[in-house]
Amino acid sequence: MSVSKKELREKFSKDWKTHYDLKFFKEKGFERKQCKSCGRNFWTVDHSRKTCADSTCVGYEFIGQKTTKLEYVETWKEIENYFTKHGHTSIKRYPTVSRWRDDLYFTNASIIDFQPYVVNGEIEPPANPLIIPQTSIRFGDVNNVGVTGRHYTCFVMFGQHAFNKKNKLFYWKEEAIKYDYEYVLKVLGIKEKDLVFQEDVWMGGGSFGPCIEYCSKGVELGNIVFMQYKDMGNGKFRELDTKVIDMGAGLERLAWFTNGSPTSYELTFGKAIQDMKKQTGIKVDEKMFSDYAKLSGILDSEIKDYEKQKTLITKKIGADKKFFSELEKLQALYAIADHLKNILYTTNDGMLPSNSGGGYNLRMILRRVFAFNKEFGFGLDYGKIIENHALHLTELDSEISLGVRTAIEIVQEEEKKYNSSKINAEKKLSAVIEKTKKEKKELSSNELMTLYESDGIAPETVKEIAAKKGIQVIIPANFYQMIAKEDEIEKEKTREIRIDFEKTFPLYYEDRYMQEFQAKVSGKMDDYLILDKTAFYPEGGGQVGDIGEINGIKVLDTQQQHGVIMHEMEKINKFKTGMTVIGKIDWKRRHNIMKHHTAAHVLNAAAREVLGNHIWQGGSKKEENKAHLDLTHFKRITSEEIKKIEFNANRIIQENVEVENFEMERDKAEQKFGFRLYQGGAVPGKKLRILNVKGYDVEACGGTHIKNTGEIGLFKIIKREGIKDGIERITYSVGLNAIKLIQEKEQIIKETAELLGCPETKILESNKRIINEWKQLRKQINKGNFSEKEINVKNPKGRNFIELNDVPEKAVISLADKLAKENPEGEFILINEETVLVIEGIKSKYKANKTLQEIFSKAKGKGGGNEKFARGKVFEKEKLKKLF
Repeated sequence: MSVSKKELREKFSKDWKTHYDLKFFKEKGFERKQCKSCGRNFWTVDHSRKTCADSTCVGYEFIGQKTTKLEYVETWKEIENYFTKHGHTSIKRYPTVSRWRDDLYFTNASIIDFQPYVVNGEIEPPANPLIIPQTSIRFGDVNNVGVTGRHYTCFVMFGQHAFNKKNKLFYWKEEAIKYDYEYVLKVLGIKEKDLVFQEDVWMGGGSFGPCIEYCSKGVELGNIVFMQYKDMGNGKFRELDTKVIDMGAGLERLAWFTNGSPTSYELTFGKAIQDMKKQTGIKVDEKMFSDYAKLSGILDSEIKDYEKQKTLITKKIGADKKFFSELEKLQALYAIADHLKNILYTTNDGMLPSNSGGGYNLRMILRRVFAFNKEFGFGLDYGKIIENHALHLTELDSEISLGVRTAIEIVQEEEKKYNSSKINAEKKLSAVIEKTKKEKKELSSNELMTLYESDGIAPETVKEIAAKKGIQVIIPANFYQMIAKEDEIEKEKTREIRIDFEKTFPLYYEDRYMQEFQAKVSGKMDDYLILDKTAFYPEGGGQVGDIGEINGIKVLDTQQQHGVIMHEMEKINKFKTGMTVIGKIDWKRRHNIMKHHTAAHVLNAAAREVLGNHIWQGGSKKEENKAHLDLTHFKRITSEEIKKIEFNANRIIQENVEVENFEMERDKAEQKFGFRLYQGGAVPGKKLRILNVKGYDVEACGGTHIKNTGEIGLFKIIKREGIKDGIERITYSVGLNAIKLIQEKEQIIKETAELLGCPETKILESNKRIINEWKQLRKQINKGNFSEKEINVKNPKGRNFIELNDVPEKAVISLADKLAKENPEGEFILINEETVLVIEGIKSKYKANKTLQEIFSKAKGKGGGNEKFARGKVFEKEKLKKLF
């Protein structure tokens, strides 16, 4: 943006008649005023009012004052009922993981659902106007969760949206304000004199506009954004073609307001928090808690004087240490409930805890959960909390219960990792703590951040371990805000190549079995030939580019830039612009690649059947002879699970399922198939190319595919490997390539059976016997367990030569030491493969280093030692044997 928010606020405030002076305000008798506390401009019908209604100016005045007293889910039902009666369509929430976007990990507001394509006018909205209960994920206020009464990492944003076409405002400022004014009075039971509309501005993504917040008694109930202008740079701007109403309101706050309860958490979490409080026995003085809650609106861990504000509140309500001791526990319970609700939603929508990407913040909040549970000794049952969340939310979100089992398993796996990291933390921290003690200083917030980000050690763990060593660690109030990663996806910077050619028409979509075609040369670029149309598939979506020939000249590879398909030629100088050419695909290779590509979709469906609904594609590569698919999964896939996945994949193939490949408008595709379309990530454009393995897998996919699953033939998994945290790679082969693989394994089994001298069915039994015998022998060798009968000491008072075979060095030294002790006058020369060791008894007349040199004079070698012990390597072992 070429202007700051502060500059924009000043500009709009000066021109307030254009942006905020609404006909509706005049009709209802609203007056424009300036807040005596914060200086912001606001509108009210209460002519004696001197301040706005923001919590930082008035605290939580509504606490203890009930209006319509609605339950959490009931609040949405009542809002939905009002708006649908007034011409709005209610639509289902979008996933919390925003896979249709290439710039965000999580859906953090309801407008995200409609960006960029609806907002920029490329596609139609699912309804217009509409409302939506969008579950949203934010990590920026993680330290405030449980403390302020209003903050969450997982909350429902009630979105009210309208999309106005160019030069046609059917639903704009007057309409939005009117509907919101009416619903807060009728549904929430707010008195008109307590309703305040506050002026502000909004900016984001190069767009901006005025916005009006509506508040009452310290609670911001909603914020109506008028997306109106496009920033053109240098302070210039233009009107947007599609003007959007973007009203967002936290459902949690709305339900809270109607009840006047000390926090919003009791209503939001329902039975989950009730059971948690009952199990832990936490009780706070209700009167004091209510007094504290009224003032907690001014608390925010990002405020510089956070501790000062906290102390001020303590003095005002006359709280003692016991109250704050219980309060901290209660706040921790609220945070745990929020974080586990977050995990239930995000894992259900396909994001897993990890050390990178969107999963980083999920792991971070789970570590907070484990740390709180340990610090306060709660002994909570995480699974029960998750189940209670699902039960409480079923009427709001009928599909949420499907993810309960997976969410519980993920939390269990993460707790194992957390406990394991604590064991390792003891070792890592000992040096850090000793250094801190020596330097007589405190651990800084930067050091705590480094320990968390580099070693995965939570600050609570640092505090606990340091306390045992007599070191006090103070965790900054905003620690988790500092380490929370931005929700934006970092994009790799790629070098743009200027290509001045028309887009190539892709014949492979017209006929996926086309092997030969005729086209005209559009031009050349380095070693690349550009045609007006082609059946050669360019590398993309994990599928390798085609090879073949054009006019008999080899095509080495096929790539694409900005819709221009480029054929890498062995001899580019054979072609001229405008000439007609004949292209031939290496069909055997392409057909195998097509089988492997369709098999990837079959594998994805089979894995989902076995492992759960959290399985999403995390990457792939499809080649001629093999392919691999990367899957999101929170633990290693077992051998038994691999067998089931392979079996299910072959079952789907044998069903000979039809494979559809077609183009569809983005909005219609999303409405029909849902957001699993974006398995391979965000796909640009108004239209999507859809691949539908009927009844099993539907994705937006631009690859080439076969017509039915039966054409794949045999499906065989080659191996499974964990390539990174939360990603499992399955490598597989299909058709004749899979048969070759099986035949190779059968040959190995046959040769192994012949080597062992047993039937193929007895290989495992024979191997077990041999391994057990080997283990016994190894144990005997490692102990150095040789009697004089086993080691023939022919000359106890002279020189002895002993030959060993592949005995561990430690065992050789142990044996030599034993022989020297038992035969004090003897010399022992032990040869083990090419290693030679000489040891003398305590009364031996020989000298070990001289004996070793004598050996090297006859049989080449190198080494050294002293008079009692020497060792080295000989290069001519046979000469050594003759010598002795």
